[in-house]
Amino acid sequence: MAWLFPTPALRRLLPDQRRRPAPWIVGLMTFVSLIVGAAGLSVLGAVDDLQTSSAGRWSLQVAGGKADAARARQILAAAPEVSAVAPVPEAEVRATLRSWLGPAADTMDLPLPALADVSLREGAKGEALALRLQSAVPSARLTPYAQELGPLLGSLRGLSLLVLGLLVVLAVALAAAVTLSARATLESNRATLDVFHGIGATEAQLLGLVQRRIALDALAGGVAGGVAAALVLALALVPARSFLGQIGPGGLLSARDLLILALLPVIQALFATLVARRALRQALAQSL
Repeated sequence: MAWLFPTPALRRLLPDQRRRPAPWIVGLMTFVSLIVGAAGLSVLGAVDDLQTSSAGRWSLQVAGGKADAARARQILAAAPEVSAVAPVPEAEVRATLRSWLGPAADTMDLPLPALADVSLREGAKGEALALRLQSAVPSARLTPYAQELGPLLGSLRGLSLLVLGLLVVLAVALAAAVTLSARATLESNRATLDVFHGIGATEAQLLGLVQRRIALDALAGGVAGGVAAALVLALALVPARSFLGQIGPGGLLSARDLLILALLPVIQALFATLVARRALRQALAQSL
């Protein structure tokens, strides 16, 4: 790390420039990356919560009338694989139907299936139970929640992959922007660096002078972008907690997710510094 901490005498030789693009570039990229990363981690958390809450839960649908519904519930209650059978009230079914059809759902004479939530014991085989139930009550269907939630979980996983792709694109854009900024910083101080090289300064010394500035700019931009993203996420997620928290028992972001987001600005600053170091080394090798 000696390149990051040149002597004060060497630091005074390179004039300070107040208006440099690197902090703004890194800060903007960090801000966007944190927002996108928080969204992706929230989606992954929702997938985990849905999988956890749906494990061992099955849905009973009986379309053959009240007699068949009662018989199906009786068979399930007596099955050793089942720990609980909770019938869904008809009023709740009609309320759900009303959200789709409006007030007409109360006046239309629609045949409603009997529904119930079935909880299986840990390790129980629900497929065999569903076959036994269907053979005893042909109008009854026992389906796992995981199967019904399959399309939703697939969409959420696809969205997570999209978020990962966006983070990769942002990293590439950050590398390109920092490379251009590093080369611009090198060119703006070309006359001073040529004088240093003429009096015997090594490539490592010249590299350290410019690289230290890029590293500090990247760290300052990463911290500023991280603070701005934290404020935006707090303002956006806290009001939505009551709605999004209904997805599962967990919170929007776990402690692990918060740790990853907290480390992201530091990682991006380090990445920007390493990219700048490589770009500066190549530029110096071509010019010296």
